[in-house]
Amino acid sequence: MWSKDETEVMIKDSVIKQRFSRMMATNYMGAFCLTKALLPLLENSPVPSRVVNVSSFTHRNVCLILFSYELNRQIVLMQKSHRVSVVVADPGAVKTNIMREIPSHISQIALLSLRILGILQSPDIGVRSILDAALAPPEITGVYFFGGNGTTIKSSALSYDTKLSKDLWNASIEMFRDLQLSSSTNASM
Repeated sequence: MWSKDETEVMIKDSVIKQRFSRMMATNYMGAFCLTKALLPLLENSPVPSRVVNVSSFTHRNVCLILFSYELNRQIVLMQKSHRVSVVVADPGAVKTNIMREIPSHISQIALLSLRILGILQSPDIGVRSILDAALAPPEITGVYFFGGNGTTIKSSALSYDTKLSKDLWNASIEMFRDLQLSSSTNASM
């Protein structure tokens, strides 16, 4: 259980769902809303804090990566980067049950292909980039961890589009406010 004083590292991971709207809500808006709700706790923590967004399977969650880089820019602009850092961690292709909702013959072909290519890894190996991101020195911020051993790489070119990230940020803020308003309206009924 997270307490106000113990909020140091927030690791979010999301899974792919069948429908795009559910996928967007799960993979992106859920992470955005959780971060916005917990950001004051992170900013007021007595120790440096970190947001680690987990991007599943190499660049698939471009909105989450755009958000992470924009959040980092916003924190730097507010001159709070000494309090909160933001990073992205990509565990790569990990053998999990993520494809459980698609026909088994398709998932078996996909897993076999990844295994033949030599890029399918166990969860024990995949978690290394997440741990690296969470445990990196506090001054490390705005980077993309991949592959373990503290390795950072450049994410997709699209993820560095600052106009797109600002547009996404503004649209997300508007949706977040709408959700807050809707939630408070429903609570008062």
